[in-house]
Amino acid sequence: MRGRITVLLFFLATLSAACGWTTAPLAPTPFPSAYVLVTVDVNASPTPTPFQPVREPLPTATLALPASTSTATPPPTPTPAAGLRPRYTLLVNLDYEAHRLAVDETIVYPNAGGETLDRLRLAVEPNRWPGCFALTGLTVNDQAVTDSVLSGGWLEVPLGASLAPGETVTLKLLYTLSMPWAGPQQIFGYNDRQLNAVDWYPFVVPYVAGRGWVNHEPTTVGEHLVYDVADFEVTIHLTGSVTSGLVIAASAPAEGERYRLTGARNFAFSVSPDFQSRSTTAAGVTITSYYFESEAYAGDALLGPIARALTTYGQRFAPYPYPSLSIVEADYPDGLEHCGLFFLSRRFYTDYDGGMLNDLIVIGVHETAHNWWYGLVGNDQALEPWLDEALATYSEYVFYSDNYPGLTNGWWDSRVNAFQPGGWVDVTIYNGGDFRPYTNAVYLQGARFLHALRQRMGDAAFFAFLRAYAAQLAYRRASAADFFALARQYSTTDFSDLVGAYFQNAP
Repeated sequence: MRGRITVLLFFLATLSAACGWTTAPLAPTPFPSAYVLVTVDVNASPTPTPFQPVREPLPTATLALPASTSTATPPPTPTPAAGLRPRYTLLVNLDYEAHRLAVDETIVYPNAGGETLDRLRLAVEPNRWPGCFALTGLTVNDQAVTDSVLSGGWLEVPLGASLAPGETVTLKLLYTLSMPWAGPQQIFGYNDRQLNAVDWYPFVVPYVAGRGWVNHEPTTVGEHLVYDVADFEVTIHLTGSVTSGLVIAASAPAEGERYRLTGARNFAFSVSPDFQSRSTTAAGVTITSYYFESEAYAGDALLGPIARALTTYGQRFAPYPYPSLSIVEADYPDGLEHCGLFFLSRRFYTDYDGGMLNDLIVIGVHETAHNWWYGLVGNDQALEPWLDEALATYSEYVFYSDNYPGLTNGWWDSRVNAFQPGGWVDVTIYNGGDFRPYTNAVYLQGARFLHALRQRMGDAAFFAFLRAYAAQLAYRRASAADFFALARQYSTTDFSDLVGAYFQNAP
């Protein structure tokens, strides 16, 4: 789950899986007959991943699946769309000791929609921190712009001339970032061990014909940013008094000082003089674990399960969409994903018990799944957050059932049933309530719905549908209407009762 840099979340108290999980099948744990919102624990600690394993093993449940009821043919492997998409070129001078970035950014933006535009709306998340973002230059097609408006997290840029569909405009921005201190509830900024750059550059938000710019405001739960797919070329040049010994973990492999990433929704990186790393490969993808010396055992142990998750998801959903995957330990409460890179809390590493049902592994495979559900297939994370979070949560179960079937009952009981979830799956970040009710509905009821849908459709049909969903919605933003329209094409049985039971506004 993405805890974007402006969002403070309430999270569960520190929890970790215990050794000795029992897997003897008992009677299935029933789904609740009514949706009752659970009272929020005001003494809970904040975290963006709301459902870590509990310490005590719980009664287990056997979750059987019927045979397939579909003969649909799986779709071909998705490839990046051939159409126009934005291109971001960022030249960064990074002074690690001063916690300062000087950035020269060029955005080549094609009007891929059906409406003429006279201005662009950019998200500028660093501007939400006082004194962080300083814009020193702005041009449109090499012409200086003096009437732009920067307010909160948004920059409005007049184009001077209309931008017709199919035409392209070039923006150039010069700015500095004086990074804030990254306290225990945020990842953006610096601390004593590392500097983390997430949502650190201005980017053009999506435009929807007939609706306008998709620019949501943050709230106390969930994520508000929505991204178009774009291509990135980022050069990071180290300056200042400390340049040697710094290690950069990024969303793409390093080519000297340059990093290139195509067909992605964002580009993130982390820098530290103390990173150690180890790499492995899976399905032709290099996976690198970045960690600190005291957590080397856990940092190394994480690679195997993540490689299995990447392979499993590649077979079940679609090939992994990026050239590499970086896993970064951070002084942060939980997990936080970006395209080709995700962060995991230091606590997960220090609490790692060598087993498979613990925070480090469970949340690691969740964040890995976001490269498909949020990365490859995007969505409006503010208005339809279940489309990535429920799918990423249920992907954990897919990982365990395919690789560690003896642990699936333990996963259900610790990750889902323990919290007695309720609520409508299709709440937004604005009407889902506080942290616990929101996550119970979006993540946990969402996982229950997907499992019920899988049971109704049958295994073969369900996974054929997910492969079609990944292929047909790849590099686009999916909606609930897209999800259900495609699911109905891959099912010979009616599941409208399931949708009505879990969704307040069934498509």
